[in-house]
Amino acid sequence: MKRFVAKIILLFAIILICDRVFGFCMENVVNSIDIGGQGRDNYICNTAKEDILIFGSSRAVHHYNPLILEDSLDMSCYNCGDDGNGIILSYGRLVMAKPRHMPKVIIHDVSPEFDLFANDNHKYLGWLKNRYDQKGIKEIFDVIDKTERYKMYSQMYRYNSKFLLNLFVYLTKTATDTGVNGFRPLHSDMDTMKISKKNDESKQYDFDPVKLRFINNFIEQSKGAKLIFVVSPMWYGMDTNKTLPLQDICHNQKIAFIDFSNNQKYVHNNHYFTDGTHLNATGADEFTKDLIKELRVRGIP
Repeated sequence: MKRFVAKIILLFAIILICDRVFGFCMENVVNSIDIGGQGRDNYICNTAKEDILIFGSSRAVHHYNPLILEDSLDMSCYNCGDDGNGIILSYGRLVMAKPRHMPKVIIHDVSPEFDLFANDNHKYLGWLKNRYDQKGIKEIFDVIDKTERYKMYSQMYRYNSKFLLNLFVYLTKTATDTGVNGFRPLHSDMDTMKISKKNDESKQYDFDPVKLRFINNFIEQSKGAKLIFVVSPMWYGMDTNKTLPLQDICHNQKIAFIDFSNNQKYVHNNHYFTDGTHLNATGADEFTKDLIKELRVRGIP
């Protein structure tokens, strides 16, 4: 019996050592990557010091051209948006950036599905797992799922979702384009096959109190900067009730809320879109120019 117990203890010790060695190696691998999505994430979390930081989902990544903003406003700019993410990742990245640098202007592109609607919030933690020990990140995990704190004892768990991709990038020095200042324009023409019938009028929306909590946290972290929430153009247009809670928050706290979702210059204009929700490169440049006009009205720069 004693021999069996000893073997069990030895097995757990070996697993623990392997887990720690794996974590140490992957931390060095990840932190050394300066290309692709991981390189972009490293820059945002560890280095970015631009005057304007843009947050949001893929609609942020593909819709805001920092070079046009820089040229027109004479302020440096970086696009911190990320595909399939929203306010939870935005808040985490801002928490990490703030002690190092507070931007002059913060723009958050609003996508109701990722910023306001109820769904599985675990999926927004992917980019934050390996940042778990940084100040303010543990609290994000606790809000979403307190059991995550136990999983985080495992270094393998922190790195498993992107392990193969990061290892491939590290070894081959090959990755997808990080874009210019984080901006990744879409160059394809409108694909009408990706257009579905719009049927959201008069629909009751399930707003997520967790996401609304992070919106308020994001606003709190943004104090000291000019914060602006923007709904960028949509080919479909959009039921404005989808953003009603955020509109109320912005009204009550006197925060700028700029809505281009139903702007007739863009709605159903195939020239500017690659699908129903994403502008192409031409549309992104045109929208960025139109946004600059709105920013100037609000005293920026």
